Amino acid sequence: MKSHGGPGRAKTWRRCKCGRPLRRYWNFCPDCDRHLTWGDDDEVTAAECYNCEWIVSERFSVCPWCGADIYEEGVSSEEPLRAPRGFRYDGRCDKGCGGGVQFPMAYCPWCGGEQAWDWEDRFEGSCPHCAAGVQDDMDWCPWCGEDATGQQLIERSLTRVRRLLIVSRIKPWPYRVLLRPGVSGVDPRWPNTVEIEQKYVVGARRRDEIPWSMLVGLIVHELGHSYLYDHWSWTRTTEFGRLFGHVDKAYRGVDRSWVDFERRRVATTPVNHVSGYAATHPLEDFAETFRFYVTRRGRLRELFAEFGRKRKGVVVYEKFLALDRYIASQRARR
Repeated sequence: MKSHGGPGRAKTWRRCKCGRPLRRYWNFCPDCDRHLTWGDDDEVTAAECYNCEWIVSERFSVCPWCGADIYEEGVSSEEPLRAPRGFRYDGRCDKGCGGGVQFPMAYCPWCGGEQAWDWEDRFEGSCPHCAAGVQDDMDWCPWCGEDATGQQLIERSLTRVRRLLIVSRIKPWPYRVLLRPGVSGVDPRWPNTVEIEQKYVVGARRRDEIPWSMLVGLIVHELGHSYLYDHWSWTRTTEFGRLFGHVDKAYRGVDRSWVDFERRRVATTPVNHVSGYAATHPLEDFAETFRFYVTRRGRLRELFAEFGRKRKGVVVYEKFLALDRYIASQRARR
């Protein structure tokens, strides 16, 4: 798999009709999903593919964009070239013909072999449909034209989450849920970007194989992190520190802990937390408190009755009361 340089090499070539700046050789606009065509507008090569109408070199034997046979006897090069006029060299053909290819050619222009590219050095994530590189602010994948966020794949769970937030009377904040490979989480540097592990959805043969209820709990838990990062000043108050602890505390093996995000009932132990995962770190304590508060629709009387049956400590009651008061205070602010 070939690399193609760092982020600094990206260049804006033109704007879409919707106003979005475009990178050369994107197939679709990331904002409006408009299909794009990159012809020889600047008359660099004086050649375009008869099939897709994209710019090609007259020396090519195969269109590197659509794979069409464009060989012309006496014109096309009989030997694979490194970088004919109008194109640059970003790597050698993956099939070993010796010819040079430019990012993001899908096919070798000399032998027609399919090419693979390393997307990680330039893009923030990968499309849940085609696995090509996408940025977090993209609504549509510039390569396959599908939903770049993956939200369409989990719309059932997202709809449920939105309803729970409304019923819990939580003031909206500009969070963005993305399906991405790896570990679910929220980076403090980008507090409104919530990444959900795509393995629960991508690859499922049937929709009934997707754990919808678990996804609701997982999304709400990660939204708890996003909500707290978005209201970080609260963590510096005496009340928050007394109830949840110091958020600057180092993580110790938290990522290896297992938690049942589908569970809606409060765990019996530990006494001073709503779940075992909540006891691993103050940030997880808040996220789990937030999850139970939202999935139980902010019904404190119902929650407190369950706390009493399970003999929870007084501090657990105080955590939910503090969260309820803070949510109300944010709702009251203009």
